[in-house]
Amino acid sequence: MIKIKSIQELEDFLLQDSTLDDMCGTVPGKNVGVPDKKLTKEDVQHDISVFARYLIRVYVGWPVHDDIIKRKVLNYLTKIYKSAHRITTIELFDVLKNAIKPIPDNHLSIRFNNSRAWMTIKTRLHKDVGKNIAGLQPIKAMMFYNNIAAIGFTGMCKTDEFRDVILEFQNNVLPKSKALIIDLRGNGGGNSFYSDQFAYFLCGTKISSMKETYVRTTPEAKKVLQGSNPEASWSNVPQSEELQLFSTGKIFEIDETQAYMKPIFILTDENTGSGAEMFLLRMVHHPMVRVIGDNSRGMEVYGNMVFCKLPYSDISVAVGSNYRILEYDNFELHGYKPDVKCKNGQDALETALSEYANQFCANSFAQSRQK
Repeated sequence: MIKIKSIQELEDFLLQDSTLDDMCGTVPGKNVGVPDKKLTKEDVQHDISVFARYLIRVYVGWPVHDDIIKRKVLNYLTKIYKSAHRITTIELFDVLKNAIKPIPDNHLSIRFNNSRAWMTIKTRLHKDVGKNIAGLQPIKAMMFYNNIAAIGFTGMCKTDEFRDVILEFQNNVLPKSKALIIDLRGNGGGNSFYSDQFAYFLCGTKISSMKETYVRTTPEAKKVLQGSNPEASWSNVPQSEELQLFSTGKIFEIDETQAYMKPIFILTDENTGSGAEMFLLRMVHHPMVRVIGDNSRGMEVYGNMVFCKLPYSDISVAVGSNYRILEYDNFELHGYKPDVKCKNGQDALETALSEYANQFCANSFAQSRQK
């Protein structure tokens, strides 16, 4: 009778060929390696062990994923470790791509030679609900002919230009508007500092997007964070083998005396993720918000990435350092379900304009008749 190894035994086997000294954090950027570089059997085994250590000891999602997922990953890594032989770096990259496929985390990825591989299991069919009004620009603001203000973000940036467009929009466009459209289609996130400030302005208070945030502070996680993101606000959390509670959300109600209390339409699609979802999850607490389009990407439970590198192959590994408890179950990969789901080929912007014309304008007309 063959004894089935426990999760702990599988972990111990994979970790035996690496140590804390192999852990390193790197600054994110383009990864240009040597695809045809030859790796020995020992090189391959060592990189697999280091890769496993990043997952088991650094990745914030490892303690919360269920045993079925862990076993799939560990069994696969064990198999390729035991069958290791001379291969090229690009061949190892192709092999490791399959290791992360079972993990339901849209941020977790590996990168090599300007290629990126991450969670690829499709949970729904892609719908075309139109393109962001910003086009190829990171941000674009305008006023439509009927005094509907619109602003589109194709990414979340922490630049002076991004900040200035938002401030100009807040101060000079919104006061003249009857409604607001915020376009998040195709927005994969980024640095959410200024977009969060915009959400606070619209909600009239510093509203929370998550209930709790946890971090990992194992020796490996602390070392990687020091090299990858030393200024992170959670870098001083004491070392521990357990997940550590870092922050708790407190405010989930807007201040209607200070908020923008006119109709707000937020446009989303399957590429609305990460920092864009953080903005969205703040704004859905606003009673005047209607979300239109398709489900967002589902890329918010694990985040604040740290970046690492395998020693022999130079393959980059990106793992989340924050685990978030949201108000919504089953969010990762599935995302936020809009109030109005567009059909494939139906433009979310046109739908929002129709919603405003049919509902809010009609209501205003009826109210004026009653007076």
